[in-house]
Amino acid sequence: MIKWGIMATGTIAEKFAKTLNDMNDNENILTAVASRSTDKAKNFAEKYNASEYYGSYEEMCLSDNVDAVYVCTPNNMHYENCMLALSKGKHVLCEKPFTTSAKEAEKLYRSAESKGLFMMEGLWIYHLPLLKKTVDIVKSGAIGDVVSIRADYGFTAKGARRERKFLSELGGGALLDVGVYNLGFANMIYGSSPADVQTKCILNEYGTDMYGIVLAEYSGNRFATLTSSIGVKMETEGVIYGTLGRIYFPNYQKAEKMCIIYNDGREEKYEIPFEYGGFEYQIRESQKCIQEGKTESKFYTHKQSIEIMRTLKTVRNKWGMKFSFE
Repeated sequence: MIKWGIMATGTIAEKFAKTLNDMNDNENILTAVASRSTDKAKNFAEKYNASEYYGSYEEMCLSDNVDAVYVCTPNNMHYENCMLALSKGKHVLCEKPFTTSAKEAEKLYRSAESKGLFMMEGLWIYHLPLLKKTVDIVKSGAIGDVVSIRADYGFTAKGARRERKFLSELGGGALLDVGVYNLGFANMIYGSSPADVQTKCILNEYGTDMYGIVLAEYSGNRFATLTSSIGVKMETEGVIYGTLGRIYFPNYQKAEKMCIIYNDGREEKYEIPFEYGGFEYQIRESQKCIQEGKTESKFYTHKQSIEIMRTLKTVRNKWGMKFSFE
């Protein structure tokens, strides 16, 4: 059994907690929650049946009733929060983006490996059953040679949520919030990170990206067009173009349905609905790795995570976009 503690009490924390409650399998249970507000932690614990709540992240990490910590604090806090959990001997699953730089990511993964602790970035697409199946289909050559991928992800946010998503001091902007999924999707299908990127963006009043488009070039003359936005609503579509056909996802980020459309007009439809909310797959992968004494997942390795961090930084450098704490 893995006893989970959650660091923060926002929307993503609620989804993670709900999934743990819904799974109800006695293999993964929620035992604790921490917030900078004791009242918020208490309310969250009561709502999601956690036996412990804390008004301090460090206090929770000292609990003997916590084996692993799910970190879902703001982007700019991931590094220090993950390092805190590791220093107290806890395994870590950290919400994407893992950190705001590859340098921080490398330090965290080295620390986890040196302590024999499991650590993974929670980029859940790498664990979704339908996307795993898609990788096998692509490798089989069913749609020929893949030459291009398109991935879009955009939504609108208003008021305090908009500010929170965009603030430079929080590591905000569309690229790290949703663009990371686009890049992860392309990397997952191609099995590597891009060799080069060309990119343009529109910055907002906070100095972070409201809209960005990335043309990524992969080895073997293969490409991906990746568009992300907070401010423009887009369908979260994904298309993999091969010489013999294409694979279409109406929503690749929550991949439950997809269709192979062959050049000769044939179609094959696939559907693998989530069992619960989608978090269950990375939770189970974390559980399996922890119980087997592994420090990383073979499905989403430390190296893959670091490479994504490097590409995201390269894109931001081309935009001239720096966070206020950099």
